[in-house]
Amino acid sequence: MGAGVSSCCSSALESNELHVQVGQEASVSQMVLVEAKSSRFTAFRSMTMFGGLRQKAQLGDNVDELPICPLHGVSLSFMQEFGAANKTKVGAKDYSIGGLCVKVIKPVTMFKNGKPCLTTEEADTLLSYAEVGFRDDITDEKKRPAFVDMAMHFVSHAWRYDFATFLSALANWDSHQGRDEFTYFWVDAFVVNQHIADSYPMEWWSTRFAQAVGDVRSTILVSLPWEDPIPLKRVWVIWEIFCTNQMGARFDIAMPKDTMDNFREALINSFTTVQTALSGVDVGLSSAYHKSHQEMVHDEIRRTIGFTKLNEMVQLRMTRWLTGAATRELQIMKKAASAKNKKERIGLQDNLGRMLRESGNFEGAEYYFKELLQEIEQTYGKDHALALSCLNQLAVTLQKANHIDEALQRHRDCLQRRKRVLGENHEETLQSVSNLAVLLSLHRPLTAEVFQEARELYSQAVKGREMTIGAKDPRTLYTLSNFARFLSEAPEPSNDLFTESEQLHQRAVQSLKDLLQQGHPLTLSAMHNQACSWLDRCLFDNKCDAGGPIDESVSQLRLVHKLRIEKLGKEHPDTQQTERKLQEITRTQKQLSQRNRGAEQGKLESFSSFEDFYHAHFETVCSAEDFKQVRKHMHEGMAADLVFDDLLATGFIDEDGFMTTGMQPYNFLAHIISGDLVQRKCEVEQEYLGPHRVNFVVAHNKPESEEMWSSSDPSWIGKASMSQNHRFLAFKSLRWENFNVISIGLECGSMLALENLKAMKDAATHWVQSAPGWSENTGFYLAVWPLTTIPCMHLHMVDLSCIGPSFERLSKKMLPLNDAIQVLEAEVAQGIGTPPQ
Repeated sequence: MGAGVSSCCSSALESNELHVQVGQEASVSQMVLVEAKSSRFTAFRSMTMFGGLRQKAQLGDNVDELPICPLHGVSLSFMQEFGAANKTKVGAKDYSIGGLCVKVIKPVTMFKNGKPCLTTEEADTLLSYAEVGFRDDITDEKKRPAFVDMAMHFVSHAWRYDFATFLSALANWDSHQGRDEFTYFWVDAFVVNQHIADSYPMEWWSTRFAQAVGDVRSTILVSLPWEDPIPLKRVWVIWEIFCTNQMGARFDIAMPKDTMDNFREALINSFTTVQTALSGVDVGLSSAYHKSHQEMVHDEIRRTIGFTKLNEMVQLRMTRWLTGAATRELQIMKKAASAKNKKERIGLQDNLGRMLRESGNFEGAEYYFKELLQEIEQTYGKDHALALSCLNQLAVTLQKANHIDEALQRHRDCLQRRKRVLGENHEETLQSVSNLAVLLSLHRPLTAEVFQEARELYSQAVKGREMTIGAKDPRTLYTLSNFARFLSEAPEPSNDLFTESEQLHQRAVQSLKDLLQQGHPLTLSAMHNQACSWLDRCLFDNKCDAGGPIDESVSQLRLVHKLRIEKLGKEHPDTQQTERKLQEITRTQKQLSQRNRGAEQGKLESFSSFEDFYHAHFETVCSAEDFKQVRKHMHEGMAADLVFDDLLATGFIDEDGFMTTGMQPYNFLAHIISGDLVQRKCEVEQEYLGPHRVNFVVAHNKPESEEMWSSSDPSWIGKASMSQNHRFLAFKSLRWENFNVISIGLECGSMLALENLKAMKDAATHWVQSAPGWSENTGFYLAVWPLTTIPCMHLHMVDLSCIGPSFERLSKKMLPLNDAIQVLEAEVAQGIGTPPQ
């Protein structure tokens, strides 16, 4: 879709406005509020609720009265015939979807008294092209229906694309799917009534249209040129990608054959080019043909998800597709392995490992690099250039994964080999010198001996790279930045070292901004390093009060954090590194403030989040004993306050103690519980709950995660579904205590919480016994926060007769439902978690 029509997936509704209808009864609806034992929750206990559910608020436009978005599909063959037949009617300049829509589609879809007419003013019937096709039984030249009721794939695109190029991209994509079935696409110009699309209210695009994207379950973005995609500059397309992500639909990219061939070559030969193209995405610069549309959608972005979060989401979607495309290509090349394609295959696997590493998937990257290193050394020998390069990439990956001992061993091995084979001043030798220096600088405690060795290595690397590849090369500047950061961490700091550090920082940061861009990962690393050095200087000078020099450090770190979220994602290790540094500054300032007042830092200030608290006490929670200890902290200590504060600060719950159902943050299970999101695949499956469907809802994983359940690809293990048969079961309750099993019963009491868990077990048992295709060997599991990223309690129903590779990985983080019930039974027996009368 593009700028030629008012069609976008804008926001759903305000975070607290849509909730399920009241009136349900049964065990879960007994989850009423009681007086709080902890003062944190007192304000929420005096309210009267109905089973933790809210009544649905009315919108300005009644969503139920809005027209349903059509799901029709148009065949590729018909669009090809349509384009050929009408090319001369629009001319070469207007031979685009936009031009065809205005000059062909609109004129032939206006009728008066059942006959075509010339203007909308005289028309009494305005139709979509698909509606005309159904009415007139339009077929392609092979007598196949031009349109069907249900499209197979939703197509997102820019309206200004040449129509032949657009069709070429879809044809090339379709030819690689390996299916015999005839493909029908959802293409807006043919499916949406173009005469009235502009008149739909924003609620239509944020509800009916969004649901349609989810119903189709597969989105294809027609994207070219690949290195600077036009669609990612169009505001409607951005919203369609956003809608695809929120609705859990698959996502793929289509390109014409020549564009795809160029992209494939870059995947094999130029990781830097691919990385730079991705880092340039900025949805804040997206535009629309009509200025009013652009302003409307931008306003909606600001009101709901925000540009930073939307940038992050688009970036992650594109990165996920990129690694998926590289993985599929590598699998194809491995199946057809030969001496002829060996060099290309090695190049692709090397770049795939780098992509996985830069996206934070260290385990997947390590797997590919180790596999590749073994093959190269066996084929070419340990001193071959390819072997040395792969060994270096493996060492860097291990270093980023914090496997320090093995990383140190690999780095030293690589450096010695490169010195022997290439010489001390070769660029690749200097690369190893720099990498080893970086790793040594991470040694804690940083002793004077280690500091001196690392400093000598850094000096050697910087001087050598300036002589060989130049002082302005990004690799030289990256080493310079790391050296500057290292100097500010000296075990015996001095003004001279800080002065030298800042001079190097200024060179590195400014040059990287000039050469690349502010949002490039290398530039952000340099800016992060500089801000951290400023912080070290403040600590050295004892000037850490707000309003002083430390503010400059905080300001730059916040900028880096914002850009890293947009470019890398919130969960990326680099983003989290900056986030931790900001938290460290806050804690440092608190400690100094407390010390200045002669006060001891209280227990609550020991942890800035529940995640920090959790990792300080637990490695995993997958047994009754583990869970018992977590619950003890939730009842007796500060853990419940930390959880509540975290959820409130991130927007996953509101001030009234309800899980939010807005677009930012987006909690897909809360949307299903509230009725905002309907997973069509599960509509029939709700019936298998029998009488339990009043209080529970069944949901499924994302389509691509379901499809990859059996994949042994490292990039999917832990992300794909755990079994061929895998569903989620959730309470129909939005009360905050039901966000996870660790908090269940904190308000209603352990006795009622126990009853609810037993009801969940009964509902799950009934469902798996009723659902077709499920074996009797099933497992029920809960994931303890923060080991799950979904802030809404859900039971994993897993068919153990057909488990996939992800089961073994994720089962280590899963708590059996029976273990949770056992702990709650003990709490009830001991009088723990009894609500005050």
